[in-house]
Amino acid sequence: MSEVNSSYPFASARVKAMEPRLITKEKLNRLIEAKDYDAAMRQLAEFGYGQSAGSGAGCSYEELIRKELTETDVLLEALSPSDVFTRIMRAERDYFNLKVLIKLLMQNRPLDSFALLPGNIPVETLRRAISENNYYDLPDAMKEALQYIDRQFTVAADASIIGIALDRAYAKEVNALLQKMKNPLVSTYFTAFFDISNIIALLRVRAAGLPKESYERVITHGGGIDKRTLLDAFELPDESVLAAVARGRYYDVLAPAFEDYVKTGSLYMMEKARDDYLLSLLKEQRHDMFGIGPLMGYYIAKQREAAAVRLVMTAKLGGVDMDVAVRRLKELY
Repeated sequence: MSEVNSSYPFASARVKAMEPRLITKEKLNRLIEAKDYDAAMRQLAEFGYGQSAGSGAGCSYEELIRKELTETDVLLEALSPSDVFTRIMRAERDYFNLKVLIKLLMQNRPLDSFALLPGNIPVETLRRAISENNYYDLPDAMKEALQYIDRQFTVAADASIIGIALDRAYAKEVNALLQKMKNPLVSTYFTAFFDISNIIALLRVRAAGLPKESYERVITHGGGIDKRTLLDAFELPDESVLAAVARGRYYDVLAPAFEDYVKTGSLYMMEKARDDYLLSLLKEQRHDMFGIGPLMGYYIAKQREAAAVRLVMTAKLGGVDMDVAVRRLKELY
């Protein structure tokens, strides 16, 4: 990438020009109100979703989503002010792809039977590593996690180990990259992500009736809440947990969702509150022409948009109660 094209003002201007293409709440409501799946597909075509890189005629909604996300990756590559930032933003997809490939392997299904979008690592490289049980070409954190999984599986084939090991490796890789980039907004975003994810994991492990030792194994590093505080909160009654681990803005953001969790036992609203809060951090910086905020915000907004389209279209296709789907929708940019 050239020094001119990778400058913050240039990236911000390009993103601003593309923001009108984003699916807004108003557009999403029109998609929700479409009478059936075919009508919803026509609505997506009217929005131009998935068609800027070529005709969307005859495509499934998943293919349209794939086109949009691929185009967004190309934009990130072109506008990113640093390769480190690009790697930070794409790392999550690498670990998602690994989880899918390992699941396919455990089910004795072909590793190419599920379409995957590449992150930093080509999908074929990951497929080869898993099929050949050879992790030489992978980043150190990922390699160590896969070797750990292999060792554990020689003792007992516990599938939960996979997610735990890969989530911790993802956090380790991202934190190493954050140290190289040293950008306050990017660091704040991921610190909040790891903090709130650790709170959600605490509730999940407790609800499963597992001991504190099990929770200690799933805590990811990189958040601002220290490990001792999290472990001490593990043995508190439900109504006291949030106040013990969340202060200030975290508490304000999570309190309504925590009340929902206490009533329903579902953690989805906690995850929604986390993701909506993270998006709000980026919205605050969306007009900063001399910072990373506009580009990072747009990239995350496209991921959020894709998730919303997938949720609504899956509900349309499967005849799911749309009120249920709407409640699960997260905020858009």
